[in-house]
This record gives sequence, C-alpha cells and structure tokens, in this order.
Amino acid sequence: LASGKPLYTRIHSSCVTSETLRGCDCDCVQQLEGALETIARRGNGILFYLMQEGRGVGYIAKARDRMLVQASEDRISTFQAYAAMGLKKDYRDYEDVMHAATLLGLKKARFILLTNNPDKIEAMRAQGLRVIRAEPIEFEPSPFNLAYLASKATSGHRLDRPGLTSVKSMQPPEPVEPFSPKALP
Repeated sequence: LASGKPLYTRIHSSCVTSETLRGCDCDCVQQLEGALETIARRGNGILFYLMQEGRGVGYIAKARDRMLVQASEDRISTFQAYAAMGLKKDYRDYEDVMHAATLLGLKKARFILLTNNPDKIEAMRAQGLRVIRAEPIEFEPSPFNLAYLASKATSGHRLDRPGLTSVKSMQPPEPVEPFSPKALP
C-alpha cells in the first residue's frame, strides 16, 4: 500500500443476499469478486467494505423493496420502490473511507476506483481523496438482474450491457405477494 503506486480501489457496500445467500437479482457479488480479481491481477490495491446493506437503508427496507419490485414483475424499479416507501434512492455514506485511508496512511494516495457509480467518485473527491480515474466493473446481465441493472443505468451508473444484451428478463419461479410488515407475537 505504501509503494506510491496508484491503488486499485473498491468501495463496496455489503449485500448479504448476494454475497452470502447467492441471490441473483443484483450484481453485487460479481462486482466484489471482480474487484478482488482486478486488485490481485494488478498486485496493488485496497477494498473498503462498508456495512451499508440495501443502499444504506438496512435489511428491512431492502426486503420490502425486493418484495415490491418482484410483486410488480419488474414493472417498478428499486428506485421507484424506495420512493413508494417514502425513501430517497441512496442513504450510503462514504466518510468511513476517508477515516480508514487516514488511519492507513493513505490520505495522499492516488486511487483508481473500480466502480460504475459516479456518486462514489464524487464522494471520494469531496473528502479530499485523489481519484485519478475510475474503471467500470461490469458483467453480462443475467435474466434475474437485467431489470435492476437497467434501472441503475437509467439512474446514472455507467453500465452499457443492460442495453446491449440479448438476455431476456425472468421472474422468480413463485409469485410474490406484497404485504405490510407486522410484529409477530
């Protein structure tokens, strides 16, 4: 890390549903594994893993989002589901990246950010960290995450493949019925 070379850097928000349970309606695990492969191949880099499930809204709101999107058969996006729940599209905070970089002696390091998300680039720069460029980290969509990736592209993420793929969207094998959460006895 102290070599002075630009650091291939992934700022990654947790996604237990894909990283642990292997849910297939997002691209989070592919981005994480792809970034780790890039860092290993380049021999120089860092991963900032942030506990910010569901774009920072937590597990409950994320589960409700997934339920609304799947019950609509992808006619509404994650971002529309968040709006329907009275939430903004993203609650993530990247301040911990600056704190960790400071603790690791990387405050003056040069970063090559492995991301499709322009908000992460801006957040790093706003904290005074030197992003010299960003490299996209994109994979061929699957039938189960195509609609989600298309909605991310529409919201400003740098993604080309959702519009170029021949993959067709598929729905979960069982219908999803929306319901209001309630406490169990």
